[in-house]
Amino acid sequence: MCCVMLRCLIQLCLVFALSWTHPTYRPNVVLVIADDLGWGDAGFTSKPNNQNNNNNQNNNINNNEDIPETPNLDRAAKEGLILENLYTQAACTPTRGSLMTGKYAFRLGQLFGTSVMWPGVRKSSSYRFLSEDLSESGYKVHGIGKWHLGHEGVGMKPTERGFHSYYGIYNGMGTHYSHRQVSYPWRNGRWHEQLGNHDFHYDNSSTFRETRDDVGHHSTDLFTRAAVRRIQEHDIVDPLFLLVAYTAPHCPLQPDEEITKTRNKHITSPARRRYAAMVTQMDDGFGAIISALDKRNMRNNTVVIFLSDNGAARVESCWDYVGGSNAPYRDGKFTFFEGGIKSAAFVWSPWLKEGVKGTRSKALLHVVDVYSLILTLSRHRGGEELFHNKVSKGHDGGRFLINALQGDQIGRETLVHNLVSTSLPSNRLTPYCSPITAQPDNYAVIRHHNFKLFHGSLHKWCHSDVVSERCPEMVDVKGRGAMLFDLDHDPYERVNVAGRFKEVVLRLIEIIEEYSKDAPSEWVV
Repeated sequence: MCCVMLRCLIQLCLVFALSWTHPTYRPNVVLVIADDLGWGDAGFTSKPNNQNNNNNQNNNINNNEDIPETPNLDRAAKEGLILENLYTQAACTPTRGSLMTGKYAFRLGQLFGTSVMWPGVRKSSSYRFLSEDLSESGYKVHGIGKWHLGHEGVGMKPTERGFHSYYGIYNGMGTHYSHRQVSYPWRNGRWHEQLGNHDFHYDNSSTFRETRDDVGHHSTDLFTRAAVRRIQEHDIVDPLFLLVAYTAPHCPLQPDEEITKTRNKHITSPARRRYAAMVTQMDDGFGAIISALDKRNMRNNTVVIFLSDNGAARVESCWDYVGGSNAPYRDGKFTFFEGGIKSAAFVWSPWLKEGVKGTRSKALLHVVDVYSLILTLSRHRGGEELFHNKVSKGHDGGRFLINALQGDQIGRETLVHNLVSTSLPSNRLTPYCSPITAQPDNYAVIRHHNFKLFHGSLHKWCHSDVVSERCPEMVDVKGRGAMLFDLDHDPYERVNVAGRFKEVVLRLIEIIEEYSKDAPSEWVV
């Protein structure tokens, strides 16, 4: 009885302590990831850019009337810091690999493929995951939703990588009600949906259990309920890391029909409205998570991070095109144009200072910086400033996001989007959208200040159907194609200025060559 009373007293003291201006206890972290959410698919990103939508023919479905209802995300973003230049990789697994390891995807040998296609992704098991560090430092670490970081080998499942529990799917996508793997083989000139095995799991640190209890319920609702339940049952004496990785609005396009009928009535396109229903359903889930934190009086000691793993799919011949928008930016998922890698993202924190709270940061950031932020938060101790701790060495993440939360508007000087420095395995050229699609061998995409350079074997790729708009005319530099964009003056990547700024191209190639020294000798995906 005494022990119970003492525990209750400790919890009560914590509740009062958490109302202070600075944290006196290690912060909770809730990381919510949307799956294939485009820049033009949420109010907090797309509304300020509506005046620019006419500049992008590829994404012209997005305008004032086509934005899905996202009131909960918009409210949290407005109260937090919107990240206008947080970049991810162009596909699911590479982004998640970088997020969990703090390393650029090229260092992991992961650039285009996904773990369900490429079992070799298990090679990344040699890198420690963020979840492992958090678990060892005393956090209660729980994962919900999409894993997509390998599960076929020993030591690859989430609960073998530091999570105390995991509820969700191992693979990259599945049907939202029956929870079966789904693929789209190409036959007779079009894609055919093909259902596979059941993929829904409830694991803890000692058992792996497939569950079929929730067949018939939408995955977005299931993930939300699981997240709320985790918060309700959490002992606030311990710090919490909660990953909620939704599978929406990723295909297949299976929204809640009631939401489709009753919400987003301002959207007239049937496909866009069904897609919007999936976004709004996820937004409802985000709102429920925030409400659960409030009911437990936990939000005063919680940092909430929201991001999309990549842009929306925009090529209509693609099997996973479901009506998303990256407006006003060009192209989308599977490309390294802005529409494919600019993440809809924000950070909410009770410790944001006046002048930062409710603003938009232009700092240049990469998803590896989210890794560094979370790791730094986990090392906080009472009596010191929240961001006092140094960032660990040996990772590509730095203090750039931490500095942005304190008002910095600059961020990184250089950012590596893509780097392939050696021949890739032939089976990696598996098509994404149709048999004519193939990613090129041996090319790099790098950002340095306002300039963004594509350099390498680009001609074939630019004429593949993964790119919905024709690339600008190439400029030959060192025997390879080059596209250089000045994003300060051309954020929609329309004009190739490589011929005008040859010295910039050569300088960026030098940076690429320097990074190439650390590239792996064997590529996984």
